[in-house]
Amino acid sequence: MREDLLKGLTAEQIAKVRACEDVADLFQLAKDEGVELSEEQLDAINGGGCGQPNKIRCPRCNCERLNKKVSNNITTFTCQDCGYEWSMTGSF
Repeated sequence: MREDLLKGLTAEQIAKVRACEDVADLFQLAKDEGVELSEEQLDAINGGGCGQPNKIRCPRCNCERLNKKVSNNITTFTCQDCGYEWSMTGSF
């Protein structure tokens, strides 16, 4: 992971990020730590970048078939395949 994406995290949080095995672990860690992810961090986690539009995918099964609900600047996604649910700040 690019070091600049870890800016603002404590040494303990960085160690936890590096211990994550997959995207679902990263999302759960951010939620548990109360860390709001920047657009660039979300893009990196979701595999966007390189000039391609970022498609939000399920962090558990990588599916693109998602239901989305936005309320008070919080977007909640639910995967139509595996049922995993997660929330992010902002509207996507």
